[in-house]
Amino acid sequence: MDILTLNEYLNRVVYGFPMKLVFLLVGAYLVIFQIRWFSSPLRMMRVSFSETLGAIRERAYGFGGQITPFQATMVALSATVGTGHLLGMLAAVLIGGPGAVFWMWLGYFFGTGTKFAEATLAVHFRRRFADGSVSGGPMYYLYRGFPRLRFLAYFFAFFAAVAAFGIGNLSQAGAVGGALAPLGAPPALVGLFLALLVGVVLGGGIARVARFAQVVVPLKLLLFLVAVVPLLVRYAGKIPEALALVFQAAFSPEAALGGAAGYSLFAAINAGLGRGIFANEAGLGSAPIAHAQAQVDHPVRQGFWGVTEMFMSFLVTSLTALTFIASGLWRGGGSAAEAASALFQAHPLGGLILAVTVAVFALGTMVSWGFYGEEAAAFLFGEGIRWPYRLTFAVLAFVGPLGGLEAFLAISDTLNGLMAIPNLLGLILLGPVVARLVYGFFRGEPWIPPR
Repeated sequence: MDILTLNEYLNRVVYGFPMKLVFLLVGAYLVIFQIRWFSSPLRMMRVSFSETLGAIRERAYGFGGQITPFQATMVALSATVGTGHLLGMLAAVLIGGPGAVFWMWLGYFFGTGTKFAEATLAVHFRRRFADGSVSGGPMYYLYRGFPRLRFLAYFFAFFAAVAAFGIGNLSQAGAVGGALAPLGAPPALVGLFLALLVGVVLGGGIARVARFAQVVVPLKLLLFLVAVVPLLVRYAGKIPEALALVFQAAFSPEAALGGAAGYSLFAAINAGLGRGIFANEAGLGSAPIAHAQAQVDHPVRQGFWGVTEMFMSFLVTSLTALTFIASGLWRGGGSAAEAASALFQAHPLGGLILAVTVAVFALGTMVSWGFYGEEAAAFLFGEGIRWPYRLTFAVLAFVGPLGGLEAFLAISDTLNGLMAIPNLLGLILLGPVVARLVYGFFRGEPWIPPR
């Protein structure tokens, strides 16, 4: 068995339906630990907003880290809200029909508990250095939380460091090049721009990455609104019907869709859960690396920011899906790229707004994933690896729009999925720690970081 055949088999495993159920079950397990204090998901959402966006001005920052909790969330959102929220969402509806959106929402519901736990543990177990900087994420809560299972921390760090070159770099740079190609942008020039931008931003460390994220995330959301709102207005009369289809087709696609060929209950569940799990990266272990950098006085406060991050991601995917369903174009089949092109023919700015939005979405993802990969590499090899890693990342950013390296992309995509296995195991084992931290937070007990 050659390496590509083995990779294809592993890819089917890590992105297959059984693995999606594992994500769902872990999320449900973590939600149980939080029910005692939040009573309901709506109360958890209300408390999260009051502790994050509702208190952003009056609350003094805590200690540790070099960036604010808001900036840490922007870094995470910059990676999370990407092309999967646009093209990936269209693909899920094309494969599973409107019912896939309901199952996507279910994935988000349980993923909220997962993201809350990840962000909380990332701050609790982060490592502090003499210069005041910190590093954190799954590799640290696996390493410090379970000394006998430290090999899991090394596995996660290796998967993350290598996967960032592919899923967080080459594929994103290729998406930027593909989006700008119809506008006449030469691939080599796009690659040079990406290499310089990524190199300069990553070269400034987390402080510069955070400042970049503070600009690019609002830009992403603004572009998304410019792209989607005119279409929502155009199809406003069809939105109630689209919502009804989501619920009707979630459990009986053939009956709800009049026996439309290709749509089955399994297809709806599989496609929807996949989008609801992988679009927001809950359980993957990437976002906690950003959340660990926050200046907070208690880990649970950053857990609330993780919930806020999920909500923003949820809005983007849901609005994209409802717009697509209301347009009726999902019945036409074809690829996600073809469907997106057809959808935006009705937009006043046409394909231009789609191209720019996809390019900016991918660009933001690149920078955050560059930081994730760098942190994972530093865990494995020490601080001296940072500049070699940054330079390698910049070189691959240049190569991405030119194409090629498909075999490496396929392998890195599998490694991206493999990141979740040690992380999910760590979340299961550390669930009681999250419960104790939440209990202490609501009782007003001071947070004592582990040594």
